[in-house]
Amino acid sequence: MVIRAFSMPNSSPSAKDTPLRLTRRSLFAGTASLAATALAPATLVAQATQDESELTALGRRFEQALGVYRAAQRHFNACERRCLSEGPDPPPILTEAGPLGHLLRIKGSWWSARELHWLLKDEEERASWPEAQAAYAAALAYEARDRRFRRRIGFRVTERAHEGAIDALHDLGDLILTAPAHSRAELAVQGRVVKFWGKPEWWSRQESHADSCERFAARIIDGVIAMAPPP
Repeated sequence: MVIRAFSMPNSSPSAKDTPLRLTRRSLFAGTASLAATALAPATLVAQATQDESELTALGRRFEQALGVYRAAQRHFNACERRCLSEGPDPPPILTEAGPLGHLLRIKGSWWSARELHWLLKDEEERASWPEAQAAYAAALAYEARDRRFRRRIGFRVTERAHEGAIDALHDLGDLILTAPAHSRAELAVQGRVVKFWGKPEWWSRQESHADSCERFAARIIDGVIAMAPPP
């Protein structure tokens, strides 16, 4: 079995790794309605009760959107694991064992059709063109099989649902953190956004994930959160 290179999402993505503003994507499957609701602050505010502030109402929606994200992430991770275990392996001609293996830039990777297309235009590698022609045909066939497998297991639908849940949390979290807070409960709402979405690495047990200033800020936020129950 060839090790396949996938980028597995972290259980708690860091804002350092993901831009705060992402391109909006269509939402799919069971996450669509709830994630879309999280992206509609005007609707959410209208649903707040007379005893509940707008920021607290948004905090409740954030908790719901966080649940949607976690469910979408589990489905996406399961789909990626299935790709790793059941998906077609690249043929040997495309791997390090093949005639062009010595030209691969990353150990354990394999040639894609796009890379081979450019190799066939590289005059400095003219001596490798016969092997590259055969590898190019094999790459096209392999990538077609891989696409069919992904369609069969619904990989792209699951991926888009995951991306949509991320978009929803980013937009809703940004809205909450830029709103003025007038009470301990509202500050707690903002603190939970920072802890569970914006900067989760500040609470990591690994020393390299946060410096002393960040960990001090995390302790303050924990104190703020403790002042009020979760929404």
